[in-house]
Amino acid sequence: MKVRFVVTLFLLLVSKLSIAITYYISPTGNNSNTGNSPLKPWQTISAVNLKNFNGDTILFLGGMTFNGSLYFTSADAGTPTKPIVIGSYGTGRATIYSDSSYGIYVENAGGFKLKNLIFKGSGISTNKKSGIIFYTDKDSFALLKYIFIDSTEVFGYQQYGISIGSWKYRTGYRDVTVKNCYSHDNGIAGISMYAEKPYVHKKVYIGRNIVYNNPGLPEKTSGNSGNGIVLGNVDTAVIEYCTAYENGILHKNTIDGGPNGIWAYESNYVIMQYNESHHNKSGTAKDGGGFDLDGGCTNSIMQYNYSHDNYGVGFVIAQNKGGSATTNNTIRYNISENDCRKQNYGAIQLWSAGSNGGIKNVHIYNNIIFLKPAPGYSPKGFYLKSSFITGVTVRNNIFQTTGGVEVLNLIYTSGCTFQGNNYWSTGGSFKIKWGATTYTSLAAWRTATTQEKVNGIASGFQVDPQYSDTTRGKTFNDATKLTTLKSYKIKSTSALYNTGLNLKTLFGTNIGSRDFWGNSLSGKTKFHVGAYQFVPVTTSGSIINDAVTLNLISDPSVSTTSIKVLPNPVTTYMKILYTVPQKGRLLFKVFNVSGQLLSIYSTSVENPSVINSYSINTSELVKGNYFLIMELSGKPLKSIAFVK
Repeated sequence: MKVRFVVTLFLLLVSKLSIAITYYISPTGNNSNTGNSPLKPWQTISAVNLKNFNGDTILFLGGMTFNGSLYFTSADAGTPTKPIVIGSYGTGRATIYSDSSYGIYVENAGGFKLKNLIFKGSGISTNKKSGIIFYTDKDSFALLKYIFIDSTEVFGYQQYGISIGSWKYRTGYRDVTVKNCYSHDNGIAGISMYAEKPYVHKKVYIGRNIVYNNPGLPEKTSGNSGNGIVLGNVDTAVIEYCTAYENGILHKNTIDGGPNGIWAYESNYVIMQYNESHHNKSGTAKDGGGFDLDGGCTNSIMQYNYSHDNYGVGFVIAQNKGGSATTNNTIRYNISENDCRKQNYGAIQLWSAGSNGGIKNVHIYNNIIFLKPAPGYSPKGFYLKSSFITGVTVRNNIFQTTGGVEVLNLIYTSGCTFQGNNYWSTGGSFKIKWGATTYTSLAAWRTATTQEKVNGIASGFQVDPQYSDTTRGKTFNDATKLTTLKSYKIKSTSALYNTGLNLKTLFGTNIGSRDFWGNSLSGKTKFHVGAYQFVPVTTSGSIINDAVTLNLISDPSVSTTSIKVLPNPVTTYMKILYTVPQKGRLLFKVFNVSGQLLSIYSTSVENPSVINSYSINTSELVKGNYFLIMELSGKPLKSIAFVK
């Protein structure tokens, strides 16, 4: 009987310990309260710091400011499935004003979720700390699991806005997410990860963040400062839909490298995609660029990014002195517009100090470069700045310059193969700098160097790309809108249309799944030069501007199908009168001019011998051109183009 009582008591205690509690903090509360009800909240941050938590939730009253710093240790038990959650309740986000100290410091612990908060320091001149700090120096190879930071703003800290790092053996973090955050007006970086050893942190996601006005520290005499997003020592990471701008201007250290908008070092399998990095700066003659895979980066990709108006490079692969092996990296389907504004760099650039074999095996294809002169500087479309670089292939890119800007500049002429690119200069002489020689035409360079040949056959172009829109200077500050960029889509009349190299069949290249604008590459056998790969849907006539009858024929085995579209141009509804040769399920698919499927409508045809009617709701379509494709029982009919 006594044993049964003890067991029952033990089970009750375990059950009680496993129940997560929500704690509330309000300026009208009292630290002597239990804190576990909005009616009996704590009042200050000090009440939080006096308690240890076990998968509990801590909520600050939204719209209110709380003075102090949050501090957690390994005694606070959070897990990936039962994290310690820190956020806001009520209306708006709560502000943690930490004055000259850190905002939140989590030491040797994982299992934390931060959401809907503002961390504010006193400013980079008076606050010497970082805003959000996760740090571990546990003497262990085990990784701390789960950090989730969402919808949080961090500013006014001299060091980092968000800092996640370790410095002991191979200890670090696993399953890290930072998304929907604003990190600005901090000193060294907006968002940063680091470790003592390469490839320590595992599975990192950095998404939909905006980092800006992180200017750097003029007094810093080692390393770099003024970065937007920088990941160091990670294995498997994605940085996507982020925007980095106006960072780095106060960096002054001339000994080491400078800052960049978005970059990584000593990391494996990092994917940077769908990001915008612009107007980033440096206070020295180093860096200040858009995107960078730096020393020790392997098996990593920069794709679908938009870099523009940076002081430094658009896209660079660089290897610092002492950097680990830098191999198997890719730059594809990106756009660089007017980078290199204050540096003698290239829009795409490679540089190596030669450590650990230098830079090896880089694939650069289907990018677009547009570069105008920068007074007082010497920008280049493509710049190979050093030796110790091998296995570089440059294919299907568009390099366009104006005002005599060099299209290519290779100080060292070995290690790179150019095939299938377009080189175009206007408003000045055409220049390809190859070692000590300058060539003034593609043909002369090809003849002298054997570059731009595939299996002995001449490749490459020196032609006007013929963009359908030549508007420049677009800034989004919302990377989810990059596919709305109107510039750099070539016309169907361009010499670059369907004349790109098929990298899959010729070289076995994994070309990815889409182009810059999201057009699918699946099943394609013909490719354009550049980042635009869309092929318009074949239409059975010009765009309809009036009521018209079209004859649509699917294939020889199906009889003529007629369709009448009334009215046109389309307003709210497009009424379609149609006859089809047989019964079946009829689909109406609406595409935009980029080939994206917007909507599908369906109806059943029971009596094909009579004129049927169907109305398509177009009220959600913006003004523009569209394509309608009809499919009968899985067999596509030719499309109609229409205008709203």
